[in-house]
Amino acid sequence: MDIRRLPTSQGMVWFRQAIDLGAKNPRAVFGASLLVIGALYATALLMAVVISALAVGGKAAGKAPDLGMALAIALPMTLLLMLLVPVLLGGLMHVVREAESGRPVRALDVFTTLQHADGRRLAWLGLVQVGLAVAGGLLTVAITGSDYWRDYLSVMQAAMQGAVQAMPEPKHPGLLFLVQMLFNYFSYAMMLFAIPLMLFSRSGLVDALRAALRASVRNPGANLLAGVLFIAALIVAAIVVALITMLVTLLGSMIHPTLGAILAMLVMVAFAAVVLVLIVGATYLAWRDTFGDAQPPEVQPVHGFEA
Repeated sequence: MDIRRLPTSQGMVWFRQAIDLGAKNPRAVFGASLLVIGALYATALLMAVVISALAVGGKAAGKAPDLGMALAIALPMTLLLMLLVPVLLGGLMHVVREAESGRPVRALDVFTTLQHADGRRLAWLGLVQVGLAVAGGLLTVAITGSDYWRDYLSVMQAAMQGAVQAMPEPKHPGLLFLVQMLFNYFSYAMMLFAIPLMLFSRSGLVDALRAALRASVRNPGANLLAGVLFIAALIVAAIVVALITMLVTLLGSMIHPTLGAILAMLVMVAFAAVVLVLIVGATYLAWRDTFGDAQPPEVQPVHGFEA
């Protein structure tokens, strides 16, 4: 598979273009993002309700909560949630792609990946994510030592009980930071690139992961610049949204406390929907310019941001 070499400035282009992606069909794009959030929240809520029902039932019967039964339910549902995430992200990417191309698309089309084999294959990426999480944990333990995590958990348990203890210091903190940065870059790049590679390029799981890894090595400048810009914008936006949330909560609570809570929740959900569109949109643009069939993108001069 051909992987284009892109200039570092292409990361700025992706960031600018991702901001404008929802302008062509905002109802479909942001509606699809809200549906993704709602579906994931409903799955997590179902898991919490089932576990709470077991705890309440055991308490009513005078029995201690059955932790084994709770884990037997929580683990499969957590795995289901992790399998569902890449499938729904692929559906949102499909909506973004259709909207960006000017083709008719609806918000409900976000669920098309659940109806087709090419979309359902994305669930395998959930297992890959589990494997990467385990590998990252083992790598961290190997650097910091097992004593650090035991002491860290002890401090956290003491904090939950109201006691304040000094946080333990990991071994080799500089090496730990460097390894975590590299591991996170490659793991996130692999997971994000693999979604459009499997969905649009029709690559298999192994081929998609291999191509994604090669792309992360070939264009680190553009990928890292896009990531840094997104994180910086996210921090600034989060501060602004927090202030807006406080304001609408205060104004709503003057009428009724419940109204203030509802308004705050709506602001946070809207913010999450916008962030999700930016992540998925930038990933689609990066895949299109790195692997797509069109001609390599021209280097565009960056003079400012388009809202």
